[in-house]
Amino acid sequence: MPIKYAEVTIVRNLAEETWFCYCKRLIGEENIVNDNDTLIILFDDGAIIDIKDEYIDKQFETGPKSFQQNIYPLYLNKQGETTMFFKHPREENGLKKLDFSSIFKNKKYVGLTKVASAYNVIYNIYNDDEIFAIVKVKSNEIAPRYLIAYDDTYFERSDIIYFVSCIFKDTFASYII
Repeated sequence: MPIKYAEVTIVRNLAEETWFCYCKRLIGEENIVNDNDTLIILFDDGAIIDIKDEYIDKQFETGPKSFQQNIYPLYLNKQGETTMFFKHPREENGLKKLDFSSIFKNKKYVGLTKVASAYNVIYNIYNDDEIFAIVKVKSNEIAPRYLIAYDDTYFERSDIIYFVSCIFKDTFASYII
């Protein structure tokens, strides 16, 4: 199960930002990406992708969103592959926590400062193998950065571009259980 890595940077177009988004950003709440913003992915092989240029609608089957985590579906299914399941964070002293150490075990990423985010997630398959994760790293809110880890035997590059777009633009199925 070879894990590959990528870095996502959201470049906010502050000149086109609405007052509502501006106020949310000031109080520390994360905004979804709109059409004025730019999503850039830097893959670990050096490829730099602007999602607007390379997006392909992959039509993955998605489960309903959880009421506890309104961003991510409970499961994702790529046609012909094993279903991935949302890994629920454990709760410690009223705080939700995810352990990213097993999927981000590459020494290049171990020392990075990871910060709390509504977008932090881990998906695993039935035997608890983690195959997809996103974690926010210390950055500013004008150009926030996230790390992605993914199993490259399960995902193609176009799948990662699709998921990043769906996640940050909030275009997954909208029904909630």
